[in-house]
Amino acid sequence: MQDELSILQKARFVFNVTALYLFTLSIVGLAVHPLGQPVQTRLAAYRTVPIAPAVKLVSGLPVRIVIPGSSWQGQVVDLPVDKGSYDASSGEWTLSGYHAQFMTISSLANNLSGQTFIYGHNNDYVFGALRHVTPAPGAQALLYTDNGHIFSYKFENVTDVAPDATTVLDYHGPPVLTVQTCTGSFNQVRTLYTFAYDKVLR
Repeated sequence: MQDELSILQKARFVFNVTALYLFTLSIVGLAVHPLGQPVQTRLAAYRTVPIAPAVKLVSGLPVRIVIPGSSWQGQVVDLPVDKGSYDASSGEWTLSGYHAQFMTISSLANNLSGQTFIYGHNNDYVFGALRHVTPAPGAQALLYTDNGHIFSYKFENVTDVAPDATTVLDYHGPPVLTVQTCTGSFNQVRTLYTFAYDKVLR
């Protein structure tokens, strides 16, 4: 009789443990997958989120700049671009009476980030047309590079700064083109034309 009770108690214990286990599984299952949730939605929870492909870097050394919207008396900014650097001994930047200069400490023309800085005289052979015609908002500027790319930019704004305002070179962010020339009665002001990157045409 006692053996029968022992067997019965064991059977009851196994039954209770099994029932408790199944009940726990069902509660957990409902918490993870509510009954009202469609099967497709539940399955979607297990799908991996696709990772956007990295943008391929396209860059090049500027060798020509064209600003079609700068036309004044038949002149349009369309210039060769040379490398420009600072000479510590003379305290001056490389300048040409007929070409624009690419500031070599700035970013190459590219589609990812940084400031590409082009500067030059405001004479009639370089950026003189900009003295008379400020590009309209959204006006295009084109940079041609040594490796065959053409970068398109859209005009955003124009700003005047002091000659010693070096903070203009501290830019960090999406790619921009900055064109600098001189203005004022004695060329004492630096005028910056900012163009936001648009796309790579080639």
